Amino acid sequence: MSTYLILLFCTIPAAFLLFTVLNIIRSDRRGTVAAMISFPLCLLLGFVFAKLFYVFLLEADSVLEFNDWSSLFILEPDYFCFTGGAVGVWLGIILAARIAGYTPAASLTDRFVLPGALLIAGLRIAEIELGSFGTGRYIEAPVNSSYLILAVFNQYGEPHVAVFFWEALVALVIAILAVHCRPDRPGLRFELAVFRLCTCQILLENLRNHTLSWGFVRVEQLLCAVIMMLLMLIACSRHKEKQGAVRFLPAVYLFLCIAAIVGIEFLRQRSPSRFMGEHGGYLMMSAVLCIILFIYQVQAAGLHRHPRKNP
Repeated sequence: MSTYLILLFCTIPAAFLLFTVLNIIRSDRRGTVAAMISFPLCLLLGFVFAKLFYVFLLEADSVLEFNDWSSLFILEPDYFCFTGGAVGVWLGIILAARIAGYTPAASLTDRFVLPGALLIAGLRIAEIELGSFGTGRYIEAPVNSSYLILAVFNQYGEPHVAVFFWEALVALVIAILAVHCRPDRPGLRFELAVFRLCTCQILLENLRNHTLSWGFVRVEQLLCAVIMMLLMLIACSRHKEKQGAVRFLPAVYLFLCIAAIVGIEFLRQRSPSRFMGEHGGYLMMSAVLCIILFIYQVQAAGLHRHPRKNP
């Protein structure tokens, strides 16, 4: 646990230092001030929201019925909500932009995508110090199999999928994509990165052994789905070429895809077939998530908004 805290104390300041440096490189004085202000704000709000999301989503009954707030003071990592912490960091960036007079605030969130993605990658890698916290199912493979290179071993020497590694890798890939993104409006780079991250996290969260849940419903997955729907609705509302309910058809498609993922997960858990239960279900889920990414990319980035002119 002490090593985990050391990794956190190294990763978090490094990400915000990079955020500040990126603004200095651009000779953006207001952006630099906002980046410096954002560090304590994001640290505070990220911590508070991660804890509050956990308390009100997982311990609401104890709080409302018995006025039991004891979980609010437990600082173990599994008593925090990762998505809640991300929401707190986003609010910290927006608030810092307002305090520094940086407008539009969405441009500052765009600039935070690279440091933010690297921050997520660092936080995920740090989970290697938390035992089984960020791991997945048991790996059935020979002892000398090369497949075990990306595995972690529990106290009994049993290999498990290193889900935290894949989550960190996804964050790094999203960071690379963000660097090469050339958005046509402020905030688009950030929205694309968040949507991609949430989409991938739906699959990765499903691989985790340790997760916040209401019975069979995984809380982090549900929160990611809600964020994706909100971003899709925002993207649809900006589509001015279509009027009325037609412009929100992509949101309907997203809802149907999410429903399909729920159905696939139900079949995966209930199917007597080992292939469907282990590999087939995840392959089908991945295919649906790719469709979701394509729909949002087209809707948000406006790939269809530049019709070919008649000669």
